[in-house]
Amino acid sequence: MAGNDTKEDVATQPNIGGLHADVERYLEAYHVFLEKCESEEENTNQWLREEGPGLVARCTVDAKSVFNVLGMGSGAGQYDTILLHAVLEKYDQVFCRVVEPRDDDMNQFKHLVEDDERLKSVAFEWHQQTDVEYFEQTFNDETKFHIVHAIQVLYYVDDLASCIRHMYRQVAEGGLLVIIHLSDQTGCSNLMKKMNRYVPDGDQQTPYRTTAHIKEVLDKLQLKYTSDRLQVNTDITECFVPGSETGILLLDFLTHTPNFTDTVEPRDRKEITAYIRGPDCSVEREGKILFNNDSEIIVVQKPGHD
Repeated sequence: MAGNDTKEDVATQPNIGGLHADVERYLEAYHVFLEKCESEEENTNQWLREEGPGLVARCTVDAKSVFNVLGMGSGAGQYDTILLHAVLEKYDQVFCRVVEPRDDDMNQFKHLVEDDERLKSVAFEWHQQTDVEYFEQTFNDETKFHIVHAIQVLYYVDDLASCIRHMYRQVAEGGLLVIIHLSDQTGCSNLMKKMNRYVPDGDQQTPYRTTAHIKEVLDKLQLKYTSDRLQVNTDITECFVPGSETGILLLDFLTHTPNFTDTVEPRDRKEITAYIRGPDCSVEREGKILFNNDSEIIVVQKPGHD
């Protein structure tokens, strides 16, 4: 915003923050963003490979028992499978419940399982549902999970506190809730705070969430947690190349606004893009503009029997 603009002024631009409502545009922008992320998927995979066995070891489960895993918003399963391989190193009997609303992603996950001989020993249960639908269906389900994970999925849930509370409820005693999400101490989180000024008051489904919001919920629930960081940079150089379709899609994803370049008021667009390029969000290195969007891993362990 410029000058003496108020939140009411900027809230009249209805598309700001609305990329999640345009699924086709969201996926197009997201795939471009992933291509330009220099380390997110690789670093997440590496962290899960290195720390996965330790997570499994922290769970108080007899080696002859069934080890239960719940994946919330598992997508195409690329992260779930790494964690499941860590579980299979110690447990012969594994049950995995997958919750994912998108049909395409769930089918990709199923194909991934079909092509992995080791995973064929896992008993899968598939729920093509949103978090709300799933928790409503399983409200009286007494199944508990030794690891419940939510990896880069809590941006768009309607009620963050309710989702976290229900996930924790399904964690077994001595089990873990593992959340990977945008850190609250990055250039991206600075942008999220700025963009949140453009979202109407009372909008509960905002994409501009960081781990600060998650920690606030955990603190209110009086849940203890540990955290770790994943360093992630995204090459956004093309955002500043006139006419670049890649740059246009990157700006859509960074601002979570469909067709940001064409729909946002020129004055606001100029301010936002200058902020994205500035020192609060990015650094210039070797001819590239690198946007900082580190992730944070939060692990909550439910107390077990003494």
